[in-house]
Amino acid sequence: MDSPNTNPTAEDESQLVSRRIQRLSLHLTPIPNSFIRDHHQLQLLTCARVKLSVNTALLSDFLRGKHRGIQEKLLGLVREAGIRPFRYIVEDPSKYFAIAEAAGSVDMSLGIKLGVQYSLWGGSVLNLGTKKHKDKYYDVIDNLEYPGCFAMTELHHGVESLKSFIIVYKSPSCQEAGFSANCLKAFRKILSWSFNVNLLLIGSNVQGLQTVATFDPITDEFIINTPNDGAIKWWIGNAAVHGKFATVFARLLLPTHDIKGVSDMGVHAFIVPIRDLKTHQTLPGVEIHDCGHKVGLNGVDNGALRFHSVRIPRDNLLNRFGDVSRDGKYTSNLPSINKRFAATLGELVGGRVALAYSSVSVLKVSITIAIRYSLLRQQFGPPKQPEISILDYQSHQHKLMPMLASTYAFHFATLHLVQMYSEMKKSHDDQLVGDVHSLSAGLKAYVTSYTAKSLSTCREACGGHGYAAVNRFGSLRNDHDIFQTFEGDNTVLLQQYKNRLEDGCVPSNLPCLPLNKSIPIEVAADLLKQYREKFQGGTLAVTWNYLRESMNTYLSQPNPVTARWEGEEHLRDPKFQLDAFRYRTSRLLQSVAVRLRKHSKTLGSFGAWNRCLNHLLTLAESHIESVILAKFIEAVQSCPEETRVTLKLVCDLYALDRIWNDIGTYRIVDYVAPNKAKAIHKLTEYLSFQLRNVAGELVDAFNLPDHVTRAPIAMQSEAYSQYTQHVGF
Repeated sequence: MDSPNTNPTAEDESQLVSRRIQRLSLHLTPIPNSFIRDHHQLQLLTCARVKLSVNTALLSDFLRGKHRGIQEKLLGLVREAGIRPFRYIVEDPSKYFAIAEAAGSVDMSLGIKLGVQYSLWGGSVLNLGTKKHKDKYYDVIDNLEYPGCFAMTELHHGVESLKSFIIVYKSPSCQEAGFSANCLKAFRKILSWSFNVNLLLIGSNVQGLQTVATFDPITDEFIINTPNDGAIKWWIGNAAVHGKFATVFARLLLPTHDIKGVSDMGVHAFIVPIRDLKTHQTLPGVEIHDCGHKVGLNGVDNGALRFHSVRIPRDNLLNRFGDVSRDGKYTSNLPSINKRFAATLGELVGGRVALAYSSVSVLKVSITIAIRYSLLRQQFGPPKQPEISILDYQSHQHKLMPMLASTYAFHFATLHLVQMYSEMKKSHDDQLVGDVHSLSAGLKAYVTSYTAKSLSTCREACGGHGYAAVNRFGSLRNDHDIFQTFEGDNTVLLQQYKNRLEDGCVPSNLPCLPLNKSIPIEVAADLLKQYREKFQGGTLAVTWNYLRESMNTYLSQPNPVTARWEGEEHLRDPKFQLDAFRYRTSRLLQSVAVRLRKHSKTLGSFGAWNRCLNHLLTLAESHIESVILAKFIEAVQSCPEETRVTLKLVCDLYALDRIWNDIGTYRIVDYVAPNKAKAIHKLTEYLSFQLRNVAGELVDAFNLPDHVTRAPIAMQSEAYSQYTQHVGF
């Protein structure tokens, strides 16, 4: 909607608040979970070609882990339910993510609002502030007395970094086959400008932000100013209606006695009140407008903020990485603007972890709706016999069964990522920090992209009924769509790549990264770093340890005997599956390193990188798939014995389907002979058929009751009756 020229009245704002709360509350009305089917435990069978059975309750408990009680507790708004997620941001991040998943499953906008309040606004206070900030703000953020927002993104920033980028790449030093000191210095500067983490991310030049915070030593205050329209804070979640405070990222300017008059200390974070705590009126000097209707997530009140000489106390500087004394002296334990900036935003990696985790939750809802409807819907059949379920058709199984297997695979992979992140927050181990940064980038990119495509597939699998808004595929698709670009734009990941360059771990002939490439580039860059360390005796990070063994393997020719083995026992052997995934990653890694070295001699650094870009993206995706499969195999080995056979079937389908989808790579190098490729295809189809027999139980194990899925065609009781009632019959 169009933004008004003046701020809304208190009455108008009150109506907006009431309307939004009412809409959210409608999604949170508890409905008794009376439709969950009671599946009795049956004896599980071996891999013989017979129908499997599933202990749904036991599998559900295994999937949901130690925080399995969260979803049942979330029956209203966070405050009404008495759930206080804020404490878990630091104490137990895995529990916080469980709460966020439950909220997002009910309503994605609610999940995002929760994330803005606790992870972004609250997290910035905890992670960037010091004890005085925690003492003052912790309780009031926790109980929602101080709703806030995270004001980083600006309307225009990004132009100057692009200009500098072009200039640097025109310099002679960047045309050489490696980095000169001048090129590396200039490139680091650009990369340090190019790190943005924000809800509904836009722009690419955060350290080039134009909002300023000028220290006034006379009054002991900072003066926050928006110097022009391009510096208006934009897409700020919680700002349009609910927010009373904002963590504002601005350039810290200190007065000096030289000819410049001020010294720019770089981007820092400041707590800025934006609305009156009692009347909720916009405070003097603060201008707020609604950003208007969006493609999705319209339960999130994204707003635009402009500041006109807004004064805040000096204590409102979040001063963990840099502080200003009463007399205007700046102190920091980090020696440069770039290092302070990297440390500041490095604390915000949890956003990528949350998005990967939440995207899997969206995929669970989508595949649950599609499979329940596909089991319900009957169409055609053998002559003079009853119609059969559309999930009995091989084409439908081909659409949905590998997707169901992938959903399980992603569940265990993102659960592993959350556990790594939780450990990182406790230990602050540098190696683990790097591993979490890179793995979160890869999983976020891979999972959100897969989910976005799968939402359309699920919609199509439900035919015309999938097109009805009430059956939710449209809203799920629109709400999830932004997951592909926020909290993980390529510019976020270039900053970590810059850190790798500064570590001196990247091969000397590795070229610069362009600013407009996608998330997996960071993963590819990290893999290239590991490639060099392998041959220099360096220590590999935990995630990449398998490269020690597989790099020796890919240099030799594939075994012509095993390349022809086609027995089911061999193809379902997790060692064969994982070896195949890792062989592909290792070979892609070795070949891209050779290509980069070759092309850099004639095309220069940028040209070589651009020539190999598709190769690098394939490498990154291959590595992420290897990690996903490894975690799935571990889950199968550790799951309750009663569920192991079924979960092993799901894992096998995921592995063989991925191998078949890239069978050309294996055939080119004779890793898989023609007869073996054919056997893999046939077994994949058969495993999909087997999985169809337990598909209903497998989606039931996600434990998504009807008041969460909220799609009539997915109701577990009287689906058609509820569908017709919805339209008025």
